[in-house]
Amino acid sequence: MKNKIIFAAAGVTFLASSVQAQLPIAGVHYPVGLEGIKGGSLPGPGIYFRDDNLFYSGTSDNPQNYSTFIYLQAPQLMWLTGWKLLGADYGMDVMVPLAYKEAKDDHDIIVSTPGGSVITTTVSEGGSRFGLGSIKIEPLLLSWHLSGFDFVAGYALWLPSGNNDTFSVVNLGNRCWTHMMTLGTVWYPDKEKSWAVSVLNHFEFNSTQSGSKMGTILTPGGATITSIYHIDSPCSVFTVEWGLSKTICHDTDLGISGYYQKMFSRQTDATVAFSDSSVAGIGPEIRTQISRWGLSASFRYAYEFLADNRPQGHTINLTLTKRF
Repeated sequence: MKNKIIFAAAGVTFLASSVQAQLPIAGVHYPVGLEGIKGGSLPGPGIYFRDDNLFYSGTSDNPQNYSTFIYLQAPQLMWLTGWKLLGADYGMDVMVPLAYKEAKDDHDIIVSTPGGSVITTTVSEGGSRFGLGSIKIEPLLLSWHLSGFDFVAGYALWLPSGNNDTFSVVNLGNRCWTHMMTLGTVWYPDKEKSWAVSVLNHFEFNSTQSGSKMGTILTPGGATITSIYHIDSPCSVFTVEWGLSKTICHDTDLGISGYYQKMFSRQTDATVAFSDSSVAGIGPEIRTQISRWGLSASFRYAYEFLADNRPQGHTINLTLTKRF
């Protein structure tokens, strides 16, 4: 009877796993690390196909022994029309990401039996999933090109298209619609524009934010199981990506880039894992162009030197862009 109660408790721990529902945490749509040096600037008018290949691995102590690996392929079609709006080049884009994710962690299960005794056991769980992530539609994209500065601004809508199942160990999307505002700039300190300092900001406003908290479940056999159940609460996310680069030869830039991402949750219950989280990373980047083919590529690596209430790890991104 005692073992049956423990196995029943292990079954409901799938609820706890939904805390890690997205990439890499619940409530965040924008995959931090997609942009780097010169991320606050856009190219001239044209149709562009861009493909990001992002690899992320990270660990966390909350939940216990949590680890995750993510591969995100994010094809994006962008049209910079050449039309003018507020003195800027007007454009739009859409991104349809595909993601593979695997995750595992440990859960402490506390069971109070009908006889009054308390049983504590640790259950390890893991899983993997591949499929469609959250689709981004950006109908407003503005780009200004001045003598010493470039500016970019935009509005995007993230759709709740990725798989999200409360009982799944691994999910690929949020269950919410998200509005995202973008504002960025690149400063060229020298006349030749061989040096560049870039800052790109994203502001996400979610309709809901996935989370979990402690609760009590009564089994048919009369046992009381203390576990975790699913909740929703609104939240917002701020992301800043930056880069410092130098043109080392024709059409090739070398520099360092980094990011900081912070979630602000209205949920004040301390048992909600990964609410009010933050992360920061930094690393090298190289970017090159083959102008005669209309191709460009960038490769960046970031080590996350700071993480609060979320996984900490490594990000690698290879970006390929073709102009038509």
